[in-house]
Amino acid sequence: PTGTRTASNLLEKIGQAGIPYQLAQAGQALDLGDGSRLEVVGVSRRGAVLRLAWGSFQALLPAGMDFEQMEAMQSTSGLAPVNALLLAESGLPALNPPEWVAGLMPQVVLLSVGAGDERSVLDPQFEAFLTGYTLLRTDKNGWIHLSTDGEELWVEVERR
Repeated sequence: PTGTRTASNLLEKIGQAGIPYQLAQAGQALDLGDGSRLEVVGVSRRGAVLRLAWGSFQALLPAGMDFEQMEAMQSTSGLAPVNALLLAESGLPALNPPEWVAGLMPQVVLLSVGAGDERSVLDPQFEAFLTGYTLLRTDKNGWIHLSTDGEELWVEVERR
């Protein structure tokens, strides 16, 4: 909750409004209906690592990954294969080690960065490693829409 100013402000507003809340903890899951689940794989001071699962579809969303969480994730089994992987920290190689990415066997790798964002410049070696994957970037592809029926995966992008 103290990882970012935005998170702190949100919790303050929720508290002021008297809305009950519970902080995410590893192992928690939210049933989204029809067999789909949002699971908290891990929690760091920066946020959470989430897995969205439905049928044979899995997306790993390590938006709150930090170095301690990455270390714990490398020894975590049962995550692979994933259909979609969101790269942590705009593709920072230390939080997206190639051996970890390869072990997850993603069909689609997503990089969320703004156009002109200095962080959107991937490490050349990591970018070369990613040429073996379908890499979609918000700075180059615009919005990215993933759809699934729990078995198949469809991808739409704003621009090619």
